[in-house]
Amino acid sequence: MDNSVKEQRWPQLPDPVGKFLKGCGFPDMLLTRFAGVYFLIAGAMVRSAAKDKIDVIGAWKDYVNGSSFGGMVAWILVCFAALTLLYALLPERLRFFDQAMLFTGVLSFSLSVVWRADNYYLAIGVSLVAVVFLSYGMSKLCHESLEKMPDWTCAAIIFSVAAAVTAYIFVTTWDRHRVFSTCTFDFGIFAQMFHSLGTDLSADTTCERDYLLSHFKVHASYIYYLLVPFYKLHPSEDTLFFSQAVLSMGGVIPLYLLAKRHGYRGLHRISVCMIYIFCSGLLAPCYYEFHENCFLPTLLMCLMYAVDQRKYIAVYIFTVLVCIVKEDAPLYVMCIGMFLFFDEKSRARLHGLVMTVLSGIYFVLIMHYLTEYGDGKMMTSSRFGILTIDADAGFAGIVKNVLTDPAYFFSLFVQEQTLLFFLQTMLPVLFLPLMTRKIRRFWLIIPYVVMNLVIGAGYGYAANIGFQYIFGPSALLIYMVLVNLDDMEPKKRSTMAVVAAGVSVITACSLVSVKLSYYDSYKNRPEHYQNMEACLDTVPRDASVLSNIWFLPHIAERRELYSFDKKDLIPDPAAEGAYTGVYDLDKYDFLVLSRADENTDFAMPYIEAAGFTLFNETENYIVIYVSPDYLAAHPDALDAVH
Repeated sequence: MDNSVKEQRWPQLPDPVGKFLKGCGFPDMLLTRFAGVYFLIAGAMVRSAAKDKIDVIGAWKDYVNGSSFGGMVAWILVCFAALTLLYALLPERLRFFDQAMLFTGVLSFSLSVVWRADNYYLAIGVSLVAVVFLSYGMSKLCHESLEKMPDWTCAAIIFSVAAAVTAYIFVTTWDRHRVFSTCTFDFGIFAQMFHSLGTDLSADTTCERDYLLSHFKVHASYIYYLLVPFYKLHPSEDTLFFSQAVLSMGGVIPLYLLAKRHGYRGLHRISVCMIYIFCSGLLAPCYYEFHENCFLPTLLMCLMYAVDQRKYIAVYIFTVLVCIVKEDAPLYVMCIGMFLFFDEKSRARLHGLVMTVLSGIYFVLIMHYLTEYGDGKMMTSSRFGILTIDADAGFAGIVKNVLTDPAYFFSLFVQEQTLLFFLQTMLPVLFLPLMTRKIRRFWLIIPYVVMNLVIGAGYGYAANIGFQYIFGPSALLIYMVLVNLDDMEPKKRSTMAVVAAGVSVITACSLVSVKLSYYDSYKNRPEHYQNMEACLDTVPRDASVLSNIWFLPHIAERRELYSFDKKDLIPDPAAEGAYTGVYDLDKYDFLVLSRADENTDFAMPYIEAAGFTLFNETENYIVIYVSPDYLAAHPDALDAVH
């Protein structure tokens, strides 16, 4: 018990009575004990209701009428009495069970409420309640005792939890793919691209722009070459999902070393790492297919560790690696370089300036290359369209517009559509990235402001916690949490760290627990999905294929693969919503279509009129057609299937 906490005063009581009450923890632990027991029992009742398929919020009247209030009170009294007896029997140095019960009860109740609820506003409300009670519980602890945990125990807890979360991400994202919830944009693109990388290192795709094109003409993501050896060892889509899970969580290793370097010990070190492991901005984006941005959390945390340690060889290595993640990734390095430039040490200033200049030069060159020889102009106009007047002016035009009218630029920071996103990213860390008087640290928040808040005002995906654009900014925000906590006095620092960790767990659970539905879907109908895979596997690997967007990622290991959607239908100029044919049917050997897609219904008469023959189908869902030219060249093709 913290000696700095003043005891509450009771009315004057006889010494034996007062001594007995004090020995039971009254009045100091009265509220702590009761709140802990109450939330624990309430959480257990919520979980019991969930098992019976009762919605404790939407059907709260049924829940209340079906619950035993007397039984709830009895359980509370029994648990309260047990904790009181335990407190009285234990020596003073072991009297932390009340605080532990409060933490356990609040987290248990909070997680029970938000579990698979798919309601982030509910998570916000629950988190605010948790902040109050977790903060109160921390005020009742001896903070020095929280730091006495051995390093090996801290490491074991942190990396065990990180491994468990990594496994959860991998299993649920892989099951998302297995139940056909991934599509051409964006997973099909990367599945075909890695097939090309594994074959000849070309990164060629046909489904991305409907013609043969290197993905590196769209995005300068040369970092993908680092995954090629792993893909060659296991050339399958699950390699990509596993890699993304590992890369999103990998930054916890340099963060652990940073926390150790900054003097965080025991529960404080665990809490800082839990903020990373349960960061919504690192977990939720994993469920939008697969993207190069997943490299950023690990690479940026390694870069910040090198900067923090002033290990300049490592700084430049990770500078290069970050820059080749994507064409906009140099912005992270430029901001980190300026953060380092304004450091008080002259040598650090020099290296910060070099980082900024080199990454800036690379950014200009790579944007020029993509604009002149690739698809950079389209990407710039779509991402920065809200800041663009003349699309031909490129990024230089955007800079000119911002400098000319900064008022407009500042107005984009927080739009109505970005407020929820701001809460989703800042509430779990208790707004700690903003709590500093050291202006130079705000260089690290610029990627978040520009890439998410500003771009998100016009390009909504950038301000959506479920998309890949938050991977990189999240890593820098967590580093800011670490260094800003470092400036606080010890008691406030430990309280903020523990409470932020608790809220991070609650909000992350709210966002990703619903993803278990993919696991459930596959578990309930494995034969259905396996039959679909078997049907798709009958399409020859060397054939040119036009595929439904949901099937395309499952047959992406081929040279020629195109995505079928409404743009492939020839519109009838005489009647809106009517069509007169399908473009370029003679380009395809096979058509892999879905009977659940209305575009299939429009296309079917023209497909059959062109002489395509039914090749295979399954469960009245997948339907595969083969062209007459392919059949003429491979007369035994149908026999191999039937």
